[in-house]
Amino acid sequence: MSDTTPNISTLTGPSFAKDLQGSGLLKKRWLYHLLFWLAYYVLMLILYMSLHEKMTLSSCIFYFVVLCFQALFAYFNIYLLIPRLLFAKKYIYYAVALVFNIVMCSLIIMLLEALYRYVKAENSHMPIFTLGNLGITFIQETYLVGMVTGMKFVKDSILNQQWMKEKEKHYLETELKFLRSQIHPHFFFNTLNNIYSLTLKKSDQAPGIILKLSDLMSYMLYESNVPLVPLSKEIDYLQNYLDVEQLRFGQRLSVSFTRTGFIEDVNIPPMILILFLENSFKHGVKNNISKIHIEISLKIDTEFLYFKVDNPVTEDEAPAESKGIGLKNVRRRLDLLYGDGYTLDIRTVEAKFSVSLKMPLC
Repeated sequence: MSDTTPNISTLTGPSFAKDLQGSGLLKKRWLYHLLFWLAYYVLMLILYMSLHEKMTLSSCIFYFVVLCFQALFAYFNIYLLIPRLLFAKKYIYYAVALVFNIVMCSLIIMLLEALYRYVKAENSHMPIFTLGNLGITFIQETYLVGMVTGMKFVKDSILNQQWMKEKEKHYLETELKFLRSQIHPHFFFNTLNNIYSLTLKKSDQAPGIILKLSDLMSYMLYESNVPLVPLSKEIDYLQNYLDVEQLRFGQRLSVSFTRTGFIEDVNIPPMILILFLENSFKHGVKNNISKIHIEISLKIDTEFLYFKVDNPVTEDEAPAESKGIGLKNVRRRLDLLYGDGYTLDIRTVEAKFSVSLKMPLC
């Protein structure tokens, strides 16, 4: 209940309270404090009326003054003793200081009660300053301080969890942007090598590849810098990539790209599927001088997207996942996006490299 900047900063770091302040989580903390102490004050008056016949103005003032001192000592524990001693792991010093704090509060309340009797000129045969009264008052104040401190830690824990979730979300977004930024140079490096090889041959196909590359760059620069893109645009992007590679390798390359399912209104994270195609050309075509056939299938059902790429590999190729950043990158992105909600199967069987992806639809 008493979550202020000093306590939260001590608990979770200097920037935590600032972040919470900016998010508006602590702007009404004064209201929560006021409501708590008001409720406690009403409870004190109800207990008083259960022991006395009627409530007087003087008794209301007395309990209000007592409440002020109780709140003062409770905040002294929360704002000073806990940050300076408990959070600093000075447990013995904290225990001694806390007991001393409660004893002082108890003695002051007993003194206030004596002054209250004196002002009202009450003659009571029951003495105030006794070990019994001190023990009872000490237990009451211990209960109050413990309750307030417990509420503080519960509220701090809730706010800390909210902050950690926001921090994790920000971290995931930052890392996803970083991983996507790695994809762009990786892809451009391969494509520019393609264009370079054609320009050396003075091929008439070079202008067509450059035009396709322009479309690819437009998509990556202006359309893929968002969390989700329409699946239809991602498919167009894949097709442009396949057209670029088809122009480069000509008749010795054949590609089968089958699509099933309703793709409209389906969104996926950008620049994930392309890495599987890049990998297939890198390991299935680059060092293979014979005719190559690459099979690509994309299937959409009500809950999942299924994407599979099969390409041949030569004996000296090692398309292991540990070789290069492409598949490492996409697996890391999928981990961040879906956790355990996706399946990525990568295997080599009888000179065929196969990648199968199953990921949930957004």
